[in-house]
Amino acid sequence: MTITQLRYALAIAEQKNFTKAAEKCFVTQPTLSTQIQKLEDELDVQIFDRGKKPIELTEAGKRIISQARNIVNEAERIQDIVHQEKGF
Repeated sequence: MTITQLRYALAIAEQKNFTKAAEKCFVTQPTLSTQIQKLEDELDVQIFDRGKKPIELTEAGKRIISQARNIVNEAERIQDIVHQEKGF
């Protein structure tokens, strides 16, 4: 799993729509969908219920998204540290 995949998952959870999430992430919808499918395959769990409109999180997805927020926030904090060290 990658930080990028987690960012994509967060965007889908927020937008409740793959196309809108892709736009927000500045990628194509097929790219976003492929990365989410890879993430779900790696975790061996479905994060999103695609059968509902708007898209909803599965029960496991709710817990995964909650943890993904923490991970992405911490990754951003690391970037902040690096920028501070480099004087940006």
